[in-house]
Amino acid sequence: MKNIAVVLCSAIMMVYFLSSCKQKVDVEKEKEAIRTVINSETQAWIDKNPEKMKEFYIHDDLQTRVNIQDSIYTVVTGWDKRSIAIDTLTKYADWVGVDEFKVEKEFLVIKVMDDAAWAVIKETQNMVYNGSPAIGVAIINVMLEKNRKENWKISCFVKSSI
Repeated sequence: MKNIAVVLCSAIMMVYFLSSCKQKVDVEKEKEAIRTVINSETQAWIDKNPEKMKEFYIHDDLQTRVNIQDSIYTVVTGWDKRSIAIDTLTKYADWVGVDEFKVEKEFLVIKVMDDAAWAVIKETQNMVYNGSPAIGVAIINVMLEKNRKENWKISCFVKSSI
């Protein structure tokens, strides 16, 4: 009886010890997944597909988008407002006169911490607008969270034109 108690106690301690160990995060794999989410969200915007864009965002009351241009900024907080903004952006985005549109992203920094991450990106939009070359450059800071399904989702998106 004493041996059974020792074995049972040892087994319980072993299970407790093993369950308390965290899995090591494959940072490079997570960074690639984050790049994929950010690039896919941009492609959905280019394709004017609001339903696809929405797949890459957390749908909660703290979902936030900040746009900064010169000394003017806008802040949209809450999924209800953000969802409407995505619908409006894709519906009314005016591509008339835009040719050879191409978006290039330079990922400057990506930091991964368990189920949270952030990325700083330099985005360059190259195009021909009404026959003339045009370039738009921005610095974008994206905060992401990893949900229960192990997918990265955007929780906050800050874009500043430079």
